[in-house]
Amino acid sequence: MQNQTGAQAGETLKSTSPTTWVVRPDPDLADLIPSFQENRKNELVELKSARAKGDYEFIRRMAHTWKGICRPYGFVHLETLSRSLEEAGEREDGGDVDQILNEMTDYMENVRVVYDS
Repeated sequence: MQNQTGAQAGETLKSTSPTTWVVRPDPDLADLIPSFQENRKNELVELKSARAKGDYEFIRRMAHTWKGICRPYGFVHLETLSRSLEEAGEREDGGDVDQILNEMTDYMENVRVVYDS
C-alpha cells in the first residue's frame, strides 16, 4: 500500500531538506516507537564508546542486531546503515565506522515519525 508520498508503508524517505528523514511506521507500533528510538540513541553512545576502544566485535554484533530490528519498525534507512556498519566492523575499518556512526547520529537526531491515517 502506498502512502501519499508514493512510498510503500513503513518506508523511510529522505525529505527535500538535507537533514530531515521521514519514517511512516505501522500505526499499530505507535506506542513502541518512542522506546525504540530512545534505545537506539542509547546504543549509539555504546557504539561510539566501543569505537573509541577499538572493539569492532561489539560494533559488528550491535550492528547485526540493529539490522534485524529496524525494518519492522519502519526505519529502513537505519537498517541500511546498520548493514554498512556491520561490514565496516568486520573489516575493522575505523574510518568507515566513524562515518557511519556520524550518519546514524544525524539520522536519529533528525528523523521524523509520521503516522498515515
